[in-house]
Amino acid sequence: MRKNRRNNTKKERIIMIASSVFVLSALTMTGIYMKSNQEAEQDDGYTLDFTALEDSVEDKYEEIAQNVQSQEKEDAPEDQVAGNATDEADNLEDDLDYLPMEVGSGTVTIPGLTDRELEEAPEGSAAGREEADGKPVAEASAQGRKAEAGTQTEDGAQASADATEEPQQEAENADSAAAGNEAADAGAVDSAGSNEVEAQTLHFAESDGLLRPVSGEVLIPFSMDSSVYFSTLDQFKYNPALMIAAETGAAVSACADGRVISVFENEEIGKAITVELGDGYQITYGQLEEVRVTEGSYVESGEIIAFIAAPTKYFSVEGSNLYLKLTMNGVPVDPEGLLR
Repeated sequence: MRKNRRNNTKKERIIMIASSVFVLSALTMTGIYMKSNQEAEQDDGYTLDFTALEDSVEDKYEEIAQNVQSQEKEDAPEDQVAGNATDEADNLEDDLDYLPMEVGSGTVTIPGLTDRELEEAPEGSAAGREEADGKPVAEASAQGRKAEAGTQTEDGAQASADATEEPQQEAENADSAAAGNEAADAGAVDSAGSNEVEAQTLHFAESDGLLRPVSGEVLIPFSMDSSVYFSTLDQFKYNPALMIAAETGAAVSACADGRVISVFENEEIGKAITVELGDGYQITYGQLEEVRVTEGSYVESGEIIAFIAAPTKYFSVEGSNLYLKLTMNGVPVDPEGLLR
C-alpha cells in the first residue's frame, strides 16, 4: 500500500512538472510570435523612405514638364514652340509665385499683399519679369496708376461738381428762407409795432372815470369795510364787486379802453372777461353770454363785448345782473363812484 502511494505521488509530481514546462513553452512561443508581428506592423505603417519620396517627386516633376511641353507643341503653332519651351524651362526652374529678394534686402514681397511696395520699388528690381499676359511689371504698374489717376480725376471732377451744386442749392435755400424770414419778421414787426402803439396808449386813472356798461340799478353794492346781505345766500358777507341789475340778453359795453387778458368761466359768476386798463388797473365783467372778444384782443370804451346771461344759482333771488369788479394791483376798488 505504501509503495503504491509513493508511486502515485511521484507520478503526480512528474505530471505537474511536465505541465508547467509545457505551459511556459507555450507562453514563450506566443510572446515571440506577437513581438514579431508588432515589429512587422510598425515597419509597414510608420516607416518612411525619404529617398524614394524624393525620387518620386523628381520623376513626377519631369513627367509634368514633358506633358506640358508636348501639349503646347500640339496646340501652338510651330513658330511659338521654341519660345514656349524656353518659358516653361524658366518657369520650372523658378517654382516661386513671387520675386526672390536679394541677400540683405530685408523685404519679402508677396503678390496681393505688398503690391504697393512693388510699385514703389526701383525699376531695375522688376526688369525682365513679365505677368501672365506678357506685359512687364513696370508697364502694368504704370497702367494701374494711370487708371487710378483717371478714376481719381473723374471722382474729383464729380465731387467738384457736387460741391459746386451743393453751395448753390444751399444759397438758394438760404435766400428763400431769408426772404420768408424777412416777410415773417416784417409781419411780426408790424404786428408788434401796432401792439406796442396800442399798449403804450393803455393808461387809466380814477379821474378818467368809467363808462356805465349797462343801464340798471345797483342790486348789491361794493363793500369791503363791512358785510352786506346776499338774498340768495341769505347771509351777510364782504363784496369786492358791484352787481348791477340788467335784463337777460342786454348788451354789455366796455367801461374803458383796454386789452383782454382772460376769458374764463366759474360756478359763481358764470362766463367772465378780465380787461387790463393800464397803470395796474384791471376790470372784470361777469354773468355773461355770447362773448365777442378773445384773449389778447383790444377793446375800446363803449364797444359791445358780450350780453347778459341768466343769473347763476348764487344770484337767483337777485335776478339777472352784471358782475363788475375793479382792482388796482390786485386790490379791489369801488367802481360805483367812477361810473359816468
